[in-house]
Amino acid sequence: MSKPLIFVTFALPEESRDFRRAIGDGVHANLRVEHFGVGPAMAAERVNSLLAGPKPRLLICAGFAGGLDPKLHTGDLVVAENLSTPETLAQMRAVASNATRCSFGSIISRALPVESTADKIALHRETGALAVDMESEAVAAACRAAGVPLLVVRTISDPADAALPVPFADWFDVQAQRPRVAGLLRYLATHPGQILPFARFVRGLAPARLALTAFLLQVVESLD
Repeated sequence: MSKPLIFVTFALPEESRDFRRAIGDGVHANLRVEHFGVGPAMAAERVNSLLAGPKPRLLICAGFAGGLDPKLHTGDLVVAENLSTPETLAQMRAVASNATRCSFGSIISRALPVESTADKIALHRETGALAVDMESEAVAAACRAAGVPLLVVRTISDPADAALPVPFADWFDVQAQRPRVAGLLRYLATHPGQILPFARFVRGLAPARLALTAFLLQVVESLD
């Protein structure tokens, strides 16, 4: 008899790449990886469509997030106490005891990235949240309505003391749900001082993704 299904969701394949590679051997046959797209509207549409079918045992909402708490660094993990279901949180505290640099606290969502350090500081002061993303609150609302247990865990891609090196609107088209390669290159060509910060940001994504993957694999193992 097959085990109950677990959905592991990300905004984009770039975020899930290492996790998909790790489970590609078929050992975790009860897992289903889904990509909801960037932004709350797309996430809400896709998660509601997904949950209209057979309900999973658990939905894990994962991916990158911007840091708001200045104590968090690139690659640190945040488990959302305000969005994850209580019974799931209890299990995750045991899993997190084996993980370095994992914090429990609030994650909030905004329709657009919080790009500047000043805006990150202000949002942290206003909300006390550890991190900010664009989709988790929409996913949490859908899971509550469907009665599906939820775990939200994010890895920090840009800490509180680092502004995003390229404005979101210049490199990503939300309507088309794809990167604006020409826009990115044009911005860097006209703002050469941002080339090195952008390179540092991109380099940081790999260890952040690996930290998230290692934690997700521990979570999956704990649920077997």
